[in-house]
Amino acid sequence: MSRYSVLFAAIAVLALGASNNPAPTAGSYRLDADHSDAQLITDATTDYGKTKLNVTLGFARMNGRVEINNDDLSKSSFDFRLFPSTGMAPMINEDGKFLRHWLENMSSHTLVCFHSKGAVRTPDGKLQTTGNLILTRVDRTVEANPSEAYAGPVYGPPIVHRVSHEATFVFDLTPGGKDGSIQANGKTSMFREDYPQLVRAVVNTYWPPVVEDEKCEYPPNVGEDYHGAHCTGKLLTAPGLPEAPQAANAEDIGTPSDYNSIVGNRVNIAVHMRLIPAGSGEVAAGGY
Repeated sequence: MSRYSVLFAAIAVLALGASNNPAPTAGSYRLDADHSDAQLITDATTDYGKTKLNVTLGFARMNGRVEINNDDLSKSSFDFRLFPSTGMAPMINEDGKFLRHWLENMSSHTLVCFHSKGAVRTPDGKLQTTGNLILTRVDRTVEANPSEAYAGPVYGPPIVHRVSHEATFVFDLTPGGKDGSIQANGKTSMFREDYPQLVRAVVNTYWPPVVEDEKCEYPPNVGEDYHGAHCTGKLLTAPGLPEAPQAANAEDIGTPSDYNSIVGNRVNIAVHMRLIPAGSGEVAAGGY
């Protein structure tokens, strides 16, 4: 092979690599909360501890802002929140403040925030950013004394916990098309020995199913056969652990019940964010 052939081959390889990892568009962006989510994963075992596996605890809603400066990546920033909710905004803020009626029927609530300044380009063209991963947790004691006069659980005063730990996210950014949007997928991992409060809170929080791009249509006329609105969207829900074998007969009643077990030594956070230009006319659901 001639030296010109080698040169052309090298240029082709570089061009291919560049096309696979396009530079992200610079600018200010908001998260589209209706098309963004965070998948929360931890370690578990099945078959009475014989098999290790990763299990999805659930999906979180997200909102926030991102600033990308290609000329000076140190001026880039990532600020976003993830939280369990069927709505587009968290019930508590980063300082643990909340409206009283939001916690009337809840014993606890969890909010995870990430704030970083600056980023670096990885060899494969992704963006890596390091910042503070902040956990805000509101807990309440619950008293339940069943009796003839029992009217439900009684919640004690809220107790706010707020802790922070350094975390690093690595993002793969892909331009979304003519609307100027960007699809940003990133991930980080936290181990119990490094950030026990976060791992414990994420594992113990109930993460309701998330419906992205939900659209509901109501019939023009409501009659006796009305069964509610017809809704469509993308449902994100945890698949759960493997099903335990069923007892074959009465002799199996004494079989151990811990077929599956959540270990919870670490938590992986995989975020999927649709970023829309901050100055566009499109409304980012949930705001920030």
